Amino acid sequence: MISDAQAVVTDLLREKTLWPQMLLEYYLTVATGLRRCSLVTIPAEWPDAEDISRRIDDACIEDFKQLAHERDVIRKMKMIRSVKEKMRKISLAEIRSSLSYNSHISWINRLRLEVFEVEIRPTVRELFIYKEKDMKLRLENLMRKRLRFREEFLRHAGQSTPRSIAAYPEELYPEYLTEIGGLLAYPACCVKAYIEGREQEKPSAEQRAAAQISDIRALGLEPDVYAYFSKDFIPCSPTCVNASALGGNFHQGLATVDGRLSEFHLQCLKKNVDAVGSYVQRIEEHRAKISLRSRELGIEAVR
Repeated sequence: MISDAQAVVTDLLREKTLWPQMLLEYYLTVATGLRRCSLVTIPAEWPDAEDISRRIDDACIEDFKQLAHERDVIRKMKMIRSVKEKMRKISLAEIRSSLSYNSHISWINRLRLEVFEVEIRPTVRELFIYKEKDMKLRLENLMRKRLRFREEFLRHAGQSTPRSIAAYPEELYPEYLTEIGGLLAYPACCVKAYIEGREQEKPSAEQRAAAQISDIRALGLEPDVYAYFSKDFIPCSPTCVNASALGGNFHQGLATVDGRLSEFHLQCLKKNVDAVGSYVQRIEEHRAKISLRSRELGIEAVR
């Protein structure tokens, strides 16, 4: 049980430097034992993500411009390694000094949780949040597999490899997705559907899920909100009984902690449905934003 649950929920609902929904779905569900592990990508999932990214860009702008104009392959490779290391150091400093990070640490300590941190790219990190001590060993083993899969992918990847795949190549390996899906309490049927969406020449899981929501609404029906129990989770269908049962269990468990969480959790579930349904539009907006930022910085050739 959570010590002084009423005060915890009051502070959670008033939190400004982390999204309350993130605290509910990623932190509180683990603290209450509703799930064993959750995953947060930072700084992308923090309120100050854009500010952090902008400061990193501004600190490295001259390096980006030099890269864009360098034609010697060997010199360019050396420059890339140097710039990556610079971005890593600046990113870590920005993250560690941010208000979001301070709040994150405060909540981790308050809820007596543990964090396993992994670097994905120089400016992107993943935080696995857990409570049970044995989870650390499982995560360490999984990350070793992840590294092996990444190295194997890089040995065969070509220049034509889409950037979206190169960013998370481990998602091409069913073994990795199955294991991480299990750690995050995702239903096996949903993990299987996600894996199928990572196969070549098939719509991605995100595209499939957005189309499913559009199709069911075209019939005058609505998705089962409980099937969208966590931000960024993609059920195999809008009415998946396994995902819905898990979402319903989350809802009941959170309501037991404090009645105020019942209505707030329903609001979060509805937001999750809308986020999945608008995936294609959000991706297009994100790409347009990156393109605009690159033009502003004069580094289109790098990105």
